[in-house]
Amino acid sequence: MKTWFDTETVIAPLDTFATLPDWLAAGMNGERVMESLQRHVPELGEGRPRLLSCTPERLRAKGDEWIARYRLSIADPGEEPQSVVVVGNLYAPLAPVPTREGGTGAGFGQSGWTCWLDDLRLELTVEATDPALPALADIIDPIAARGLLQEVIVEAGYRDAAVTACRPNVVRYKPGSRCTVVVDVSYDHGNGNKPGPDPIVIKTHQGDKGLTAWAAMTALWQSPLAKEGIVTLAEPLGYEPERRILFQGPIPEDCTLKELARETIADGSEGQLDRLREELAKTGHALAALHKSSASYGGTATLDGELEEIREVVGRLSLSVPELDAAAAPLLSRLDELSAAYPAEKTVSAHHDFRPAQVLLHSGKVGFIDFDGASMAEPALDLGRFRAKLRDIGISVLSASGQPLTGPVLADSLTTMDGLCDHFLEAYREKADVSKERVLLWETCDLLTAMLHAWTKVRLARIHPRLTVLEHHLEKHSIKV
Repeated sequence: MKTWFDTETVIAPLDTFATLPDWLAAGMNGERVMESLQRHVPELGEGRPRLLSCTPERLRAKGDEWIARYRLSIADPGEEPQSVVVVGNLYAPLAPVPTREGGTGAGFGQSGWTCWLDDLRLELTVEATDPALPALADIIDPIAARGLLQEVIVEAGYRDAAVTACRPNVVRYKPGSRCTVVVDVSYDHGNGNKPGPDPIVIKTHQGDKGLTAWAAMTALWQSPLAKEGIVTLAEPLGYEPERRILFQGPIPEDCTLKELARETIADGSEGQLDRLREELAKTGHALAALHKSSASYGGTATLDGELEEIREVVGRLSLSVPELDAAAAPLLSRLDELSAAYPAEKTVSAHHDFRPAQVLLHSGKVGFIDFDGASMAEPALDLGRFRAKLRDIGISVLSASGQPLTGPVLADSLTTMDGLCDHFLEAYREKADVSKERVLLWETCDLLTAMLHAWTKVRLARIHPRLTVLEHHLEKHSIKV
């Protein structure tokens, strides 16, 4: 009889992922980048302005490049510190370095300034505006946002609502990717006017994710799910396609399920664990209701497509670190075999990016948010992805505690997470059928993806914990077939 995941041929090669090469780790070391800047930039070397700190904000693989972003704190003599954001490319040792033209003559911090740090193979320039998010300036400006919201809420059916003021608060921003703004809205209550939603959430995305979310939210809002009370959904208010702006109503929130999970795992008391189990059960029941809503939207996500995306990520990493391709190949081949042995189930209305952070808790109820990746898919996708992220939360809490990821402490933590994941799945199965094998396959894919993303985003502190969880999962599920 053959096991699901053989220790020697499938699991052992993954140890290749345990350590980042020094040239890549250096790009996320603020002190090393800061020292290099001081050596290579004449103004900084002379201390005018003085470089106070260098905070790496992003370093990630994009195609065959490594895109970097750093926030510098600088101060001229007698002046208050100010921030300068520099961006650029980190080049792998085997990658060809583009020929650089002569300098533009621009001084440090000015538009057009560039710098080459030869010891790090890092090319930097001052960040310009964010061309990927053309609506960003308007949705964070109180006056512009007021005009946008007035038109949107009237078209959404709040015809008597008159917006008098807006207070935008940026709650999440990933340059070049997306921005989420929560807007506190004031309304005119006179002359028979009736207030509209408050607050209102505005999102803008690079690409078509906002349109995807709008289609899914609208379909779900019009389905019985929105009225059943099992799960709370945000009201879709409007979508502006030209500038890719999504408007939605609020969902009451005391905390997210992710926050509760982190607090519970750090606390470890049985009382806290009982509360988390209760919320996990509600979430499982609510997810089953979403899957049974019969709403239709978006494309269809498949495990074959997911495996193809993973291979693309491995291939991209292998351009810089060639040995990673052979390390991942046995597991990917085995997942292909298991996917054929356990065929996909019927597609349903799926969330697609379902994680504890997307579950809001309030007064005994759960709400679901962030449908910007929504699609039709087999139910195992949402279940496997959720379980994988719950495990990631658990190992992150343990890692942050400073305790070594070895011995009885690690074993107890992994066992606790096994139990919580199984509790969530069994709660779901009380309301809807699903193949446990397909859940395990999707969960494995997501654990592998999370570990790979620790590489592609150069998350130094997350690589070992995520590899530990992945290998535990594979060893635990060496099931006979």
